[in-house]
Amino acid sequence: MQQPETESVAVRNLQTYLRQLSYHDPAITPPPIDGIFGNVTRRALCEFQKQQGLPVSGTATRATWDALYAAYRTSLAENAMPGRVAFFPVSPQNYCLSNGCCNFCVSVLQYMLTELQRVVGDGIPLQINGTFDDATEEAVRTFQKCCHGLDCTGNVDRATWNAIVERYNALCERPPFE
Repeated sequence: MQQPETESVAVRNLQTYLRQLSYHDPAITPPPIDGIFGNVTRRALCEFQKQQGLPVSGTATRATWDALYAAYRTSLAENAMPGRVAFFPVSPQNYCLSNGCCNFCVSVLQYMLTELQRVVGDGIPLQINGTFDDATEEAVRTFQKCCHGLDCTGNVDRATWNAIVERYNALCERPPFE
């Protein structure tokens, strides 16, 4: 017999919440997210109910829904990636960091370049001081030489900034299941 659409959506939500919890709790079996309340979904729900001290019925009662949704929201908040911060100005158009600039954005640039150099193992040592000096310009130029499509100017336009940020973020991201 075909499930009514609203029931299927409710089961899919239940499965989504249980699946999220299962990523970080091996005691909960990851259910399929198919909208069908089958044996694996029932088992995962029972495991959750047991863990929460709820009556283990395998039925999604109001108390189970409330506890499941609260646990789901907590899991999302606790396991979310840190928020990103934008330092490079959106305007004015054609904004560029170059030799002589002195601001916090330059400090962030110097920090990222220092971390990238640490991985590569070479480059001119940079002082993180917020002043775009000759060493910073040379580090930018070295980076630009390694990236296809960037002009080797020693200046940091939006394309160069985005390329540096992309490489830096790749260093900082961890595999999802380490």
